[in-house]
Amino acid sequence: MTSPIDPDKEQRRHERTEVPVLTVTVDGAVYEAVNWSFGGFLITGYEGNLTLGSLFEVTEFGTVGRRMNAVDVRARVTRTNPDYRELVVTFLDLDGRAYKLLHDFMTERMRILNENTGAA
Repeated sequence: MTSPIDPDKEQRRHERTEVPVLTVTVDGAVYEAVNWSFGGFLITGYEGNLTLGSLFEVTEFGTVGRRMNAVDVRARVTRTNPDYRELVVTFLDLDGRAYKLLHDFMTERMRILNENTGAA
């Protein structure tokens, strides 16, 4: 059973971001997160066997064009959309490395947004 993704209903508690593009390793495969936050991420093109409610480990974070970094993140599948091969993941526990990487990526995102808007 899947929980459909309703684009008109706000279901997240943390603001999502798209810059820089986060890459994650799930079940040995690397995916680009369409959006992400300290609370989780959404990936499209998912080809694995995880289903709604599945518990699993995210083993690496990175950004496009950079090396992957080992992390130990417990996560749960909270929504799926098989038609679009989408998987929405909520983090249950971030280790220190994962938290620092997400913080650094968020800081980079803010710098890019400030440059693009001309903010000081």
